Amino acid sequence: MTESAPLRIGIVANPVAGRTKDPGRWRRVVSELQRRYPGARLRPTQRAGDERRAVAELLSEAVDQIWVAGGDGSLHQVVDALLDSTRSPAERPTLGFIPLGSGNDFARGIGIPLDPFEAIRALENTRVLTFDVGRLTFLGETPVRSAYWLNQSYLGFGARVVDRVARSPRPADQRAYVRAALRELLRAHPHRYSLESDDRPAESAEAMNLLVTNGRYSGSGMLTSPLANPSDGVLDVVFVEPVGRLRLLTGLRRFRAGTHLTMPEVRTWKVRSFVIRSDSPAELVEADGDIVGHLPARYEVVAGALRVLVPA
Repeated sequence: MTESAPLRIGIVANPVAGRTKDPGRWRRVVSELQRRYPGARLRPTQRAGDERRAVAELLSEAVDQIWVAGGDGSLHQVVDALLDSTRSPAERPTLGFIPLGSGNDFARGIGIPLDPFEAIRALENTRVLTFDVGRLTFLGETPVRSAYWLNQSYLGFGARVVDRVARSPRPADQRAYVRAALRELLRAHPHRYSLESDDRPAESAEAMNLLVTNGRYSGSGMLTSPLANPSDGVLDVVFVEPVGRLRLLTGLRRFRAGTHLTMPEVRTWKVRSFVIRSDSPAELVEADGDIVGHLPARYEVVAGALRVLVPA
């Protein structure tokens, strides 16, 4: 009986994920990975954009799996690079994740242990699920540019909170998001959006906050989209109508608990694609913890785009 060939594994590892105060943790994680998987191809990143180079190298080496040892930002960059390649879904390496960031929201939503050493142990007994990916196309740019994302994308209030957290030197943990949200509350105001969808009638409406989601969690543990399912072939839209600052503050607590969908100011629906425009110039678009562009933009689901390792 012929033995199957060993898996070829590539690891994209971010040594500064989460802006950790314990740099030794990254070295311990890498040491554990090298001990358990001595044949794995390790690709540490040093600066923004290194993930794309690492993915290109690993694809050229025909690896079977790419594991990301990092945070949501590293995962976002790897997914964007994989989807931007010419590989078909069946040809793309299966994706694994070892959470090292401050938020790790996609891992939280699919049951990957948030402790990196537990996540490494969990990789020994996994199953493969097929997940959708979101595609953003920025219609105001010349030439038009697209970017892929995996978890959630914020507009309005949420995007400004993420932007404030990203510009802070502190780790992007729950306290950082709470502090940023409280500061943004002081200048929070609604914006008018027009939405043109293949799935529902076009509309123009004001919103305080607007999310497009594939996964369930964002903001370092907020259950912002409890109905989202990354395998259902659609994206979820969470639309928060204009509210006062006190009501918005109350809503933030309910967003964390995942009970906000019962609020009368909150609407949610599912779409395959839509175009969104704003009356505010250069309104920020956030995806997976990064500011990735500005409106106007088209959101689309790329169904069944990615195979992902999850605990069995």
